Order: sequence, then structure tokens, then C-alpha cells
Amino acid sequence: MSRRPRGTRPSIVVATLLTAGLALGGCSAGSVTQTDTIVSQADGATGQVGGILLRDVSLDAGPTNTVSSGAEVPLRLTIINQTPTEDRLVSVTSPYAVSVRPEGPTTIPANNSLRIIGNDPGPLGPPDPFVRVGGSARIVLTGVTQQLRPGPTYEVTFTFEKAGTVTVPVIVVGEGEAEG
Repeated sequence: MSRRPRGTRPSIVVATLLTAGLALGGCSAGSVTQTDTIVSQADGATGQVGGILLRDVSLDAGPTNTVSSGAEVPLRLTIINQTPTEDRLVSVTSPYAVSVRPEGPTTIPANNSLRIIGNDPGPLGPPDPFVRVGGSARIVLTGVTQQLRPGPTYEVTFTFEKAGTVTVPVIVVGEGEAEG
């Protein structure tokens, strides 16, 4: 009968377990993991200046996925005023449009919101102060300077009377994107 040298098998088991433990422990090491962030399900971008939040900002291409050069395209977003005083959207600009046409109210009451409705036909109007429901308006970029398509982002700058200015990288979203 031949005998194995004593201690060979347990040392292999211990070495294997230590190696496996180190390898698995390394999966959670560091400050950035695959599960460290929660991604918003909203289509658009976000931005903030002072107490003004911009949420789900996108260019609403409507039934198409692209916007032709020279065309108009409305923005879609929600402007949230988290401050105790009202603020006003003074201007919207973009290097991708010749001008911008606001339709409806541009004042965002204290602790309230203003919904920019894109291509929706919904009514435009100020917020209802009694039920704390935000108002709605439309902002249209006119004279688009080049074809805009899904994928790249396009800078849009929002200037508020009190909060200041913020530039947001905006995407194009069309109804056709939802179709498979």
C-alpha cells in the first residue's frame, strides 16, 4: 500500500477555499458596482438650478423619430419649483434652433410645478392654487438648424428670473420609438 504524504490534501482544499473567497470578495470591492445606481424610467434628461428642478426633458418629435432641418419641435418636461417664492422662466435657447416660442404661462408658483406638454393638445394655463395642481404650457423650438434624431443629445438652455441658468443635454423622443 502506498500512502500519500500527510497534509497534502487539506492544504489543497484550504488554498482553493482561500482563492475562491478572495475572488468572490473582489466582486463587491470598490465604490462602483453594477447595482450602485437606479436608472430613471423617464425618457428625458434632468437638470437643476437653485430650487428649480427640470425632469424628463426631451424634444417631442411626435409621430416621427426625427426632426427635419427648418422644422419646429416642442419640448416636453416638468419644471418643479421647490422654493417658497415663485420664479419665472425668462428664456429658452439652443444652438439647434433659430428661436423659441413659448405658449401659455411661464411663472412657476412657489412649491408647485409647470408641465411643458410637448405635442399634447392639452389645455394651457396657470396652476390651480387651491388644489396645488401645476399649470401647463408649451415651448416650441423653431427653425431647427439641422436634422435632429434619436441617439445624440442636443443642448437646451433654460434661464429663470431668480434661480439662474442651466443647460441640459436633451434627447429626441418620438411616438415611433415605442413601436417595435
